[in-house]
Amino acid sequence: MKIITTNEPVAGISKSVLSIGNFDGIHNGHQFLIRTLCERARLHNAAVMLITFEPHTRAFLHPGQKLQILTTFEEKALILRSYPVDFLVRLPFDRRLAEMDPQDFIQNILIDRYNCVEWVMGENHLFGKNKKGNYNFLHNSCVKNHFNVFKVGLHAEEAGIASSTKIRSLIGENRMQEAVSMLGHPYLINARRIRGIRKGCELGYPTLNFQCPSSDKVIPPPGVYAAEVEYNEITLQGALYYGNCPTFESRDFHFEFHSLDPVVYDPGINTVVALWIKSYMRPDMTFPSESQLVDQIKKDIHTIKRFFKKE
Repeated sequence: MKIITTNEPVAGISKSVLSIGNFDGIHNGHQFLIRTLCERARLHNAAVMLITFEPHTRAFLHPGQKLQILTTFEEKALILRSYPVDFLVRLPFDRRLAEMDPQDFIQNILIDRYNCVEWVMGENHLFGKNKKGNYNFLHNSCVKNHFNVFKVGLHAEEAGIASSTKIRSLIGENRMQEAVSMLGHPYLINARRIRGIRKGCELGYPTLNFQCPSSDKVIPPPGVYAAEVEYNEITLQGALYYGNCPTFESRDFHFEFHSLDPVVYDPGINTVVALWIKSYMRPDMTFPSESQLVDQIKKDIHTIKRFFKKE
């Protein structure tokens, strides 16, 4: 998969089948659309192109309403590696794009820049100035623009229609397993390795410490989680703690990961790793003594081992 961040036409693409959106979370609904996109591209013998906006369109259009995102652009690229997407495009969402006439958007970006022959579109997708562009607009202009539009219906799950807004709420409510079910993958946080104070080593449970991402990223509530750390094609299962260590002197909020594998592969300070959060275990707590904390850590490790054995 090639990452495109330039506004220039992409060389070497004779034709593409594409889809456009925020794709925040790359959840089950997005994945259904992406699979359809790949199938349609094969039919046209065309490149598979996914175009995502940065910043999120809602964050730009409503700056007074704080929006926390589920996935950064880099995290989207990591999730998408399992799909045969040829090009992932980061399209800057700015005033010029927000106010662009739908027909100009089709001609100047989709056709002139990306040689689009088909747009695979979610049924509720709107685009262009004042959101005048929709499926009907595209359908009526297909002949004029020499490309097709293929509509994909909403993807329903047992827990309801997959929704980035709903997933944000589930994570904030400590309903991580429900969020993961709607996402279709563990919740991903790219985090930078930082130096700890080696308190975990003193307690007999060494940890890798990671910096909390920026405030525009959805972070689950403080507590203990079953999670995996991935870097350099190595994946470790273990216990992930998020909090500020209230039992000791309060620290900045950060992540600590204790691997179930006795051999810990240290990614090195400042290395960015993928934290894949799978399930919520318990809330953050203040313990009267170190020994009581250690007893709880033993229980946490036992519970998390059982969780991974059941997977």
